[in-house]
Amino acid sequence: MNRRILAILDSEENYAYRLMDFITTKGNVPFEVHVFTRDDKFYSFLEKEKVECLLVSENAYQKKVEALEIPHIIILSENGTNLNQALYHVNKYQSCDRVLREVMEQYSGGNGKEIAVTACRRGKMKIIGIYTPVGRCLQTTFSLTLGQMLARKYRTLYLNFEAYSGLGKMLNREFEGDLSDLTYYFSCAREKLFYQLKSLTECVGGLDFIPPADVYQSLSGIRGTDWIDLFQEIEKITDYEYLILDLSDCLMDLWEVLKNCDLIYTIVREDALAEAKTSQYEMALETMKYKEITGKTRKWMLPLFRKLPMHFGELTYGDLAAYIRKEVFPELLRKEEHED
Repeated sequence: MNRRILAILDSEENYAYRLMDFITTKGNVPFEVHVFTRDDKFYSFLEKEKVECLLVSENAYQKKVEALEIPHIIILSENGTNLNQALYHVNKYQSCDRVLREVMEQYSGGNGKEIAVTACRRGKMKIIGIYTPVGRCLQTTFSLTLGQMLARKYRTLYLNFEAYSGLGKMLNREFEGDLSDLTYYFSCAREKLFYQLKSLTECVGGLDFIPPADVYQSLSGIRGTDWIDLFQEIEKITDYEYLILDLSDCLMDLWEVLKNCDLIYTIVREDALAEAKTSQYEMALETMKYKEITGKTRKWMLPLFRKLPMHFGELTYGDLAAYIRKEVFPELLRKEEHED
């Protein structure tokens, strides 16, 4: 049996099992996870099984660990004293999500044999493209709200293609990587894409997302066919059921990407300028033989919302969420049930 085993060696039982539960329930992590709170049990296990990756806490660390034939040994640091600094260290007392991301980042950069990962999901990953030629129409707020609401029931990933999303500042976070890093690994080290995807993934309001490119010019040379290939690879190696694309004109070959979407949402407004822009966009699609995009498009004219949540992590509450629940979901989820 071709099993890949991740072992957690830590005498702090509650922590070890909590971390194991998080890793196994996070979804599509290609390891069989074992917890050991006693050294003798761990070393007995090694006599019968091969361990691919070991997370060992400082309280359980011993010098002989370094001699073990384990491709990836990671120390869960507590106070950092008297440990081999040549080994990779992860701060033990941070969120389990952060621990997992750092472990995946180290794993993808290591020399161990890469694991072929295949998704386990019902049916096809649905791609929803959200694009409007009209500015200042709540496109990103709509996209994030829709994504967070879907994520309550379905595994959902959100990608933002704005030139200047401001997402880091809005969430008060500093991201260590972004979408441009993911595209680099996809083009140069595809076998490590799964681990980089895991290490880059952030979460807001239950919705997974890859931070938008900090400098949008770093994506300027990527063709539509490359994006489509990336989306297909994400479908192949993850269990995401929905991919939400928050699109903009910064994306090269935007129409090719839209054509590949299963469903397109376009937010419109009724003022003269907005109507003129929407009309010109639709005429351009027809002129350039992209009428199938129009056929996949559902237009939404949002009402005036009196109050929207102040924080992106609370978007499932408020008037916009109520609107999506009442107007968007019945059609979207009816289509989902029909396809099932």
